[in-house]
Amino acid sequence: MQSNSPGLPSIRPTWDDTWLGAARVLSSRSLCSRAQVGAIIVDEQHRVLASCYNGPPRSFPHNNDRCVAWCHRAAGAPGTRDPDYDDCPALHAEANAISASEYAARQRGTIYVTSHVCFGCAKLIANSGLARLVVAPDDEAAWRRPDRSYDLLRQCGLEVDIYAA
Repeated sequence: MQSNSPGLPSIRPTWDDTWLGAARVLSSRSLCSRAQVGAIIVDEQHRVLASCYNGPPRSFPHNNDRCVAWCHRAAGAPGTRDPDYDDCPALHAEANAISASEYAARQRGTIYVTSHVCFGCAKLIANSGLARLVVAPDDEAAWRRPDRSYDLLRQCGLEVDIYAA
């Protein structure tokens, strides 16, 4: 926590703590049985522009069931799953948040994500107009080769902060 007074701890969480905490709560809405991920986009004044989680497209028939009931990838045996998600109808939280608001995607704001960012979402973020990514590491998602994603974002001029709680 930050303090405005030298030598005194703050009673307020930082903005990064605040938005990553909110994204973690939001991630619990996901129907994914493997990884529940949340994403929140805020502008430079820390106002929420978009928020979302990983899940199926709008109007996809899921009956509020976990993804093992409607996703071929989730129903498959471990080790047989397509690492590129080509057999999963769900969108990643980052893609959902960016597509949720055309306005949000044109801001020089920050996107907060509760897991490592895949390369496909890194390309979306890089093209969105956002200026910063704050990500809470998820060791289970390290197989996505996040360094490749973060290198791309930095090459495109974005600030990338890997958050350690």
